[in-house]
Amino acid sequence: MWLIRLVARLPLDMDPEVRADLLQRTADLLAGWPGEVWRIPGGWTVVARVESADPHALVAGLPLGPWLDVTVEPLVRL
Repeated sequence: MWLIRLVARLPLDMDPEVRADLLQRTADLLAGWPGEVWRIPGGWTVVARVESADPHALVAGLPLGPWLDVTVEPLVRL
């Protein structure tokens, strides 16, 4: 099990239509992730608890990938 934190850092001068498309396509993919995905209000930060053999592959497939700060940490049940 993994804890994944994604923080989007989109350029301020990005075309609004491109931005909206990237955010929507990323949200659509996150909805299909194998686990729980939560957005932190007030920005575009997402935390997810997922079960995956390759969490990096999940992140690499996101349209926002080039603009994401990503943290992936293993979780162990107490």
